[in-house]
Amino acid sequence: MKSFLTISAIVLLALPVIAQNQERLSIHYMDIKPQEYQEFLEYHHKKNEILENAGYGKNFYKLYKVRDSDKIEKYKYFLISNYTSDNHYEMTHRNIKELDSLNNKFRGKYSDLGTKFKMDYNHLYRRVYRVGND
Repeated sequence: MKSFLTISAIVLLALPVIAQNQERLSIHYMDIKPQEYQEFLEYHHKKNEILENAGYGKNFYKLYKVRDSDKIEKYKYFLISNYTSDNHYEMTHRNIKELDSLNNKFRGKYSDLGTKFKMDYNHLYRRVYRVGND
């Protein structure tokens, strides 16, 4: 019984540390031309709306931009999303038919805007993992 309590205590104390180490961010640096901004923003809002309706919370993807006065030449926009685990990431990227349809449209079946964003010169993507427990 004493061993069981010891093992249970170790597991319960270790779970928060393990959970923190599973945290992920999905980060997209990109450029959006002024004439493409409105189309991208509509796509962005629709994607967030679909994810909210699927139960993933409001404003799942957050879009940021550097100031126009900043002397930045490349990657002026930054899109970020937060995931609690790899499983959470997969859940938001799979089996949501409305989202799949929207992404297919964005990727070039109906518009070439998505293709432009996936080109190396215009888009930098990283899926990063938390390394500290601060």
